Amino acid sequence: MAKPNWTPKLSDVLKHATVELEMHSDRTGNDYRADVIPVLQVRSTGNVEELDNGYWKYSIVDNETNLEYEIKAPQKINVKFGLLLEFTNVRGGATSRGGWYSCETVNYVPPQKNA
Repeated sequence: MAKPNWTPKLSDVLKHATVELEMHSDRTGNDYRADVIPVLQVRSTGNVEELDNGYWKYSIVDNETNLEYEIKAPQKINVKFGLLLEFTNVRGGATSRGGWYSCETVNYVPPQKNA
C-alpha cells in the first residue's frame, strides 16, 4: 500500500505544466531528473539582485496565476517594472522558508507589434 505524499510537485505549486528532464548539477557534478517548466513568461517587478554564487535573482509576478516569487538565473539582464521575461527550464523545491526556483536562461520578450 502506498503512503500519502505531502510534497507537492512544481506543477501544483506554480500552476504550470511541467516535463521531466535529465539535468546536471555544476555544484555537485551529479546528474539528476527534475520536473521543469520548459518556458515560463512572467512580468518583472523591476528588481534584480546579484547573488554571491554568480547568479542573479529576479523578482517576478505571474499574472496568469496571481503568484509572486523570485527566480535565480545565471545571467543578468536589465529589467524594469512590467517587463515581460521568459525563463527556460524553471525548476524548484521546498525550503523551510517556502521554496526556491532557478532556471537555465532568462530573456527579455519584446512587445509584439499589431499588424
